[in-house]
Amino acid sequence: MAYDPTKPANGAPIVSAELRNQFAGLKTLMDTQAAQIATLQTQVAQLQTSVASKATKPTAGELDPGYSDPPTYADLMAIQGFINDLVQQLEN
Repeated sequence: MAYDPTKPANGAPIVSAELRNQFAGLKTLMDTQAAQIATLQTQVAQLQTSVASKATKPTAGELDPGYSDPPTYADLMAIQGFINDLVQQLEN
């Protein structure tokens, strides 16, 4: 039985089967969330490994540190493009 937050009703007599079902439903929810968290942790670890491996290898999309000081409009647009690309990659 799935967890039902409306049970037991206020003032209702305690029924052991109903409480067992509620606890079983909560356990199912916690187990599901634990599995989801484990999956997300694995994905984060893989992403960190991927980012770490790319950080040691220069790529074509790497941010060029050779901007002028103060940066020109073109420099700022290049940085904005880099950030937009990064956000798009993180969303995928």
